[in-house]
Amino acid sequence: MRGPLQLVLVGAVALVVVALATGRWTMPDWVVEQESSSARPTPTVTQTPSLTTAPPEPQESRDCTAASTDGIPQQPGALAPLPSAADAFAALPTLTVAPRSHGDSYCRGRFGPDDWPDLDGNGCTTRQDVLVRSARQVTTRPIAAHGNTCQEAISGTWVDAYTGTTLTFTNLKDSRQAAQIQIDHLVPLYNAWVSGAWAWTDRQRVTFAQDLDAPELYAVAGTVNFAKNHAGVETWSPVPDRRCDYARSWVAVKSKYSLTVTSAEQAALTTMLQACG
Repeated sequence: MRGPLQLVLVGAVALVVVALATGRWTMPDWVVEQESSSARPTPTVTQTPSLTTAPPEPQESRDCTAASTDGIPQQPGALAPLPSAADAFAALPTLTVAPRSHGDSYCRGRFGPDDWPDLDGNGCTTRQDVLVRSARQVTTRPIAAHGNTCQEAISGTWVDAYTGTTLTFTNLKDSRQAAQIQIDHLVPLYNAWVSGAWAWTDRQRVTFAQDLDAPELYAVAGTVNFAKNHAGVETWSPVPDRRCDYARSWVAVKSKYSLTVTSAEQAALTTMLQACG
C-alpha cells in the first residue's frame, strides 16, 4: 500500500508527463534564474572594415594546378620607363576591343605558385625586388639562405602606389607588418585571363605574373590590395592624382601582352588619359 507522500510524488510526476505531452509546461523560475546566472562565454563578432572587404574571388575551375617555373629563361629585372600620356593615348586605339571570355575556366595556379619565385636570377624573389626598388628609404640585409646574394628589405618607408599614403615599417620579418605591404598586379591575373591569357602557355602566364620589366607590379597597402582585388580599370581606380600613371601603366601592360580591352575599359582609360594634363 502506498503512503500519502508516495501518492503526492506519483501525482506530481503524472502532471509533469501530461504537461510535457501537451506542450504547456514552462521552465520553473528558479531554473531560468540559475541558467541566466551561469558563467558562459559571450561570442565576439568582429566586423571587417569595408576597405578590406574584397569582392568575391572569381570561381576557379576544378582542375587547377600550379604551373611550374622550371625552364623559364632568365627574365629582365629592370623596370622599363612608362610611356608618356600622349604615347599611351595613341596606343589605346590599337588594342583589340572584345568582351571578356573564358572566366569560368580561370585558374590562378596557371600563373605559377603563390610564393614569389626569382625569374631574373639575382637571388631575390620578385616581392623583394619590388620592395627594394620602390622604397623611399630602406634598410636591407643579405639572406644567408640565398647565398648572401639577395639584399632583403627589413625596414623602411614606401609610398602606396594607388593612394599616395606613406607606409613605414620597422620589421618586415614580423608577419603582421609584412602583411600590411603587398605586391599588386596592376592588371589583375583574372583580368589578364579573360582578356586573352586563357589561351597562353603556362610559361607565358608565369612570366606575366612575375614581370619586373613591365609596369605591372606595385607595392601597395594590404587594405588597398584587397579593395582593388581583381577589378578592372572601369570599376576601380586610384586617387585622382595617381590615375594618369595608372592608365599609362595599364595601356603599356595590355599592349606588351596583346591583351584585349572591353569598351567600358577603353572608355575609362580614355577619360583618365585625357585628364593627364
